[in-house]
Amino acid sequence: MSDNVLKTLQQLVQDVIAPDVREQKVRLESMDKRTDLRFEQVDKRFDMLEQKMDTQFQAIMAAIRESRAQVELNNVRLIAALSERVAVLEAQRP
Repeated sequence: MSDNVLKTLQQLVQDVIAPDVREQKVRLESMDKRTDLRFEQVDKRFDMLEQKMDTQFQAIMAAIRESRAQVELNNVRLIAALSERVAVLEAQRP
């Protein structure tokens, strides 16, 4: 009788539980693939965002360098004009 019960349990496992386990395994593998795909998409978006931020940062740094160059040029012009005035004043001194 115990052999019959074991065979019945074995048959039950093979007929009912094993297909469910296989189905769950297939579903889990499918979910893993979808999750991997989503993470790849997110990674691509972050890469694009990082590239965009790098480009914007480079543009900002270029604008800062240009601004500094303009300030330095204005300072040189101002100093040159003041130097000329000082030279004129010194030349007028007795």
